[in-house]
Amino acid sequence: MVAFIVAAYRPEYFPDVDTYEIMYEFAATGDFNEPAYWISHGEPGFKVLAYLISLAGLDYSSFLLMMSCISGLLLLLISRISSVPFSYLWFTYFSFYFITRDLGVLRLAIASHLVVIFFLQRKFIWQAVTITISSLMFQYLSILAVVAKPLSRFKINWVSISLLFIMSFAMSGFIRFEYLEFLLPNSNYEGSEAVKAAGSSIIVPIARNGFFALLIYFLMKNEIRFQHYRLWIWSAILSVSLYIMASGILIAAQRLSAYFGAVIPLALAYLMYRQSIRRDNFLLIVFFCLLNFASLVYFNSWIWR
Repeated sequence: MVAFIVAAYRPEYFPDVDTYEIMYEFAATGDFNEPAYWISHGEPGFKVLAYLISLAGLDYSSFLLMMSCISGLLLLLISRISSVPFSYLWFTYFSFYFITRDLGVLRLAIASHLVVIFFLQRKFIWQAVTITISSLMFQYLSILAVVAKPLSRFKINWVSISLLFIMSFAMSGFIRFEYLEFLLPNSNYEGSEAVKAAGSSIIVPIARNGFFALLIYFLMKNEIRFQHYRLWIWSAILSVSLYIMASGILIAAQRLSAYFGAVIPLALAYLMYRQSIRRDNFLLIVFFCLLNFASLVYFNSWIWR
């Protein structure tokens, strides 16, 4: 609770605080008949949600608190659906994404939670509802997470993983911003740093996601025969391959990888819970989570400025 309250009332120099204020004030006008209202930055559902919050007389600070509460409640829901105790899930999530998402990009945090819930649900109707809410209210691109579903039908081994990475490297040289611009609606990214080649800045996230994806694959070998666990593993692997594939466009690489990488904290929390009787594996996961958290603090200096 303290962490999410801090996320809601974070300092103004934190990422996107000023951007979300502009979005909230514009959405609060409720000018639904004006085309510019809908084509401006932000998903249509997000605009309607912000408008409804403003009708209640809540200011921007209260809006941020509500967004933070939604993120926290969805994390609790993930814990309940997956039957993984919240203490484990909170530990791994805080070690991975709390800094870069709840303290940064609020919509990405909520969309990522909804993607994980989409992965966990068995009935098609609830899968469709969840991914639709995620894409129309918080992040358009999150709908691409459906790619992991059919892929989970395929066997996972070192050959299939290697082929996927080789294909990703091969395709990375052909992907340009103009090819993916339609996936970034209402944006002004063209010519900015966000769409330039990531260069050396992608080495760390690729290495990190690659390491944890392979760690999850190695520790979950006994669960590979179950499709819903294969989905987790394939999603973690896709978080690496898509980062490689879109490495020439920084914003695309970050977003595409984020939706699939959202499952990593859940998979690690599951392994901590299931393998807590095996002290060596449990401590191994704890150690690498703490190491990852230290790297996040180091590379995101704005949190301790």
